[in-house]
Amino acid sequence: MEPGESPEQALVRELKEELAVDVRVGDKICTVDYDYPKFHLTMHCFFCTLADGCKPTLLEHEDAKWLNREDLNTVDWLPADVEVVKLL
Repeated sequence: MEPGESPEQALVRELKEELAVDVRVGDKICTVDYDYPKFHLTMHCFFCTLADGCKPTLLEHEDAKWLNREDLNTVDWLPADVEVVKLL
């Protein structure tokens, strides 16, 4: 998050920068704090919906895919993501 930016504002900005999409931020899912070997991560997680007509464009990532709830466990999630996936 940038100084003075709320978690919701940071999410909107990051998704625009990384996936070229506009989103509507919904309810908060959780906040995850996780210590990786070289840094600490605080990740605020929210439900979001894409604005009408938006389709993600990978600007900073190599791959992306949509998953149904029953397919969430087919991905090798990073440790900080596991808690969020369990809540979904």
